[in-house]
Amino acid sequence: MSTLWFTRATLKRGSPDVAPLLGTLLGERDGGSLLDTSHRLLWTLLPEAVQRAGEAGSGRAAFLWRRADDSAGGSVWYVLGPEPRSDCAFFHVESKPWEPAFAPGDRLAFDMVVNATVERMEDPLRGRDGRRRVDVVMDAMRAREREGVETPRARLRRDCGQDALSGWLARQGERNGFHALETELADYRTVPLQRGRGRTRAQLGISHLKGLVEVTDPDAFAARIASGFGRAKAFGCGLMLVRRAR
Repeated sequence: MSTLWFTRATLKRGSPDVAPLLGTLLGERDGGSLLDTSHRLLWTLLPEAVQRAGEAGSGRAAFLWRRADDSAGGSVWYVLGPEPRSDCAFFHVESKPWEPAFAPGDRLAFDMVVNATVERMEDPLRGRDGRRRVDVVMDAMRAREREGVETPRARLRRDCGQDALSGWLARQGERNGFHALETELADYRTVPLQRGRGRTRAQLGISHLKGLVEVTDPDAFAARIASGFGRAKAFGCGLMLVRRAR
């Protein structure tokens, strides 16, 4: 695995290049267009060679990213990917090589925004082509509704989401070198995505998970963090932030 860098990027709010964009970059948080704009802007952090190559042929995202709020109430972006440029026009950059030193038995608190999905067969007559990925929370809610469960939708989403995502993360751990000890669904939201003129708008389910994991296979765990969890990585999903548990 090539060397990755962990970067904390904050907007140069006072820059004449950034000031006209603040309304777009820091506006309504739930819009897919905002997530897409952030992703495009974060590309400016990367070296020109990486920008030119893009993600073509890589089979994986060129970088993982996550938007968060700092202690002062401002917005920051965390990025895991190639070494960033030092001359980015839009961001103040703090970066260091990502050199995880995990060991079996380590307990780590994690914080992650993720698009967790499960594969379902929708058209058996089409074979493999009849399968598609669906959001685990919506999948669990539909299953409960088919059972005739009459529960207020907000409560149903909370209950189904907690159970579905706990199970999803447990399965991730079995394949990727960790055991999920605690999983909390801190937030769940759906983000509308444009799919082109005349096409139905898609809904992207985004879950904010927190909790505690125990490392069982350090190399496998590090590899999964490096490649990201779930899908929709271009929309700020998949980066697991970890720290030593107290």
